[in-house]
Amino acid sequence: MLEAEAPQIVNRGVRIPVRMQDALSIPFSMEAPRGVLESSYVCSVPLIRPSRLTTRDRGGVGKNLSEGWCINFAVGCTHACPFCYVDSIHKRFGRTRYGDAVLQDWGNYLLIPSNLPEAIEETPWHRWSGKEVMMSSTHDPYLPKLAAAARQILEHALPAGVRFCLQTRSFLVTRDFDLLAEYADLVRLQISIATLSEDLARKIEPRVPSPARRLEVLARASEAGLTTGVIVAPIFPACRARPDIQDDLRRIAESIAPFKPKFVYGETLHVRGENLRLTEEAIGERPRVSPGFDQRVARLFLEEMHRAGLSATWWPNH
Repeated sequence: MLEAEAPQIVNRGVRIPVRMQDALSIPFSMEAPRGVLESSYVCSVPLIRPSRLTTRDRGGVGKNLSEGWCINFAVGCTHACPFCYVDSIHKRFGRTRYGDAVLQDWGNYLLIPSNLPEAIEETPWHRWSGKEVMMSSTHDPYLPKLAAAARQILEHALPAGVRFCLQTRSFLVTRDFDLLAEYADLVRLQISIATLSEDLARKIEPRVPSPARRLEVLARASEAGLTTGVIVAPIFPACRARPDIQDDLRRIAESIAPFKPKFVYGETLHVRGENLRLTEEAIGERPRVSPGFDQRVARLFLEEMHRAGLSATWWPNH
């Protein structure tokens, strides 16, 4: 209702609410979605752990999302995106530690550390002063049940000089823009957009704010003086819900260009674990990830981003 009442701009068919009331007054539910099994575990200290989501010269996989560090402070993600392959990792390696909760369908389990407040206090944040840490790599840090903890982590880490790559699909991050703007030189905020097709987005991101809402996060972050980035992923093959890949990429590029994101990355749907089967169930057809698909989409992605005046990086599927 708030979106409908707010003034809007229209950018290539995507309605983006603007000048809405302060995010703190927007009534978000802080409960997990119905049907989600909530449980707990004991996390270890420190909360910051090594990560391979960094450049190759730092020993990573070639994704510039940190300097080789990350913070994951939950197990599971209630966004329930069927393309995500984190679930296969939890089911393969996590049952011994986390129990049978991880056997639930992806999106229907969320485990939060029972000792998280103590772990936040006991982590020696100053040890990572000047280092960039990703938050988070296996779940969205701004899920409704996690948003308060995400702020607590930032309140401890930012004054100690820890730099952050915040990766989210959630609108709840806007509630922390007061804190992030205070430490703007230590933060880059990145959002993920897989498509601007509302039909496809509803199917592959069932509990995620709409693409228009995520574009509004980008707009607000830009107004707040934050360094921003966009991950265009996963880019799906042509399907009934979104038949024209290039048109979708062009719309994304034209929609994000006004906000001048410093970082723009792209990658296709990668086949991992059960994600192809789950995606087929979600969209009603099997995604056609054919040989050469990754290279073809890479060309389209770079062409459309450059057409819009954006500097972009492609992450190849290895």
